[in-house]
Amino acid sequence: MFAYAEETGNSGRNIFDENEYFRLGAILTVNDIAPAVDAVFTPLLAEKGIDRFDPRHWSEEELAKLGHEALDAIECVGPWAFSLTEIHKPYMATTKLVDVIFDAEGNERVLDFWYFEELYRHILCLTIDRAMSLPAAKQFWESYPLDDVDGIIKSLDLVAEELRATGSARAVHKVIFEAFEFARLNPDKFTRTHTMKRKGHDESTPNALAFAQLFQTVHDFAAKVAGHPDRSMHDKRKEFRTAHGRADANFRKTFQQEAARTNFPEVYDLAKLKMQSSKANSGVQAAGLLLWATQRTPESNVLEVLRDRITAQTVDYYISRRMSENIVHMQLLKQKLERAGIDGPLQ
Repeated sequence: MFAYAEETGNSGRNIFDENEYFRLGAILTVNDIAPAVDAVFTPLLAEKGIDRFDPRHWSEEELAKLGHEALDAIECVGPWAFSLTEIHKPYMATTKLVDVIFDAEGNERVLDFWYFEELYRHILCLTIDRAMSLPAAKQFWESYPLDDVDGIIKSLDLVAEELRATGSARAVHKVIFEAFEFARLNPDKFTRTHTMKRKGHDESTPNALAFAQLFQTVHDFAAKVAGHPDRSMHDKRKEFRTAHGRADANFRKTFQQEAARTNFPEVYDLAKLKMQSSKANSGVQAAGLLLWATQRTPESNVLEVLRDRITAQTVDYYISRRMSENIVHMQLLKQKLERAGIDGPLQ
């Protein structure tokens, strides 16, 4: 199986820059699509006098035509899917704080369901995010990777101060205050070093987190098509390669634990670090085209049709405040319907 990945957005640790979104798109296929896609791209690139795909050189109609021809070629090769991860980078400070402070295995004041049940974890995220000012977010984000316990506690104090200012006595506020108090009394349990020892991994950049999610999608797709990942190809940028390598190593550890209780072989050759640039590999250029199409607001029906075709094969994963709000809304609606005795899929 093959994965062709392309990204857009700053992929460093600076999650507070003007470019707020990081996106990683990857075409997952059973067989190598590069030769088939190359037959589509090469003559069209030659007509433009360029050697790699760049949407700035194409009209929307031309891009839609190229996209459909590329997808036709991919479908002829075999089963495929498009993995799309979108991360609102500033929200990572919120989700990381919740992950570090409210993990019930590390914080004795937190009941399991607040962290391990999706509804309550996202309620925590939304409550923390409302109270987390930009200075508080930066304080935590800069302190945590340095094991600066004083800085971590300072960020918690800033959040707690905002919560108290609301005058609310909501149950979730009590949970937060209790968790923060335990962290103040046991600060060494909430450093990055301690988290790494306990969990074995710690995705602390947008692209590392995106790659971790990509590898989970690869795992699921491999199970669906009864294959196994063989290699991954993407651009040669240093940060991209580093995040890929770390996520690969972390996921490899996780998979080895799962292999014993699944039908997968013990040797799971996931995403060999063979770095191909998009100039050298048409499969990566195709991933870039699909990623671009998913981000652009269509100005014509032809691009809308292409987006719909891509969406039908897309496995998406979003990290943002809006997604947390949607998850909470859907979970609460589900509970309401269950109490009313209504059973069925939520639309």
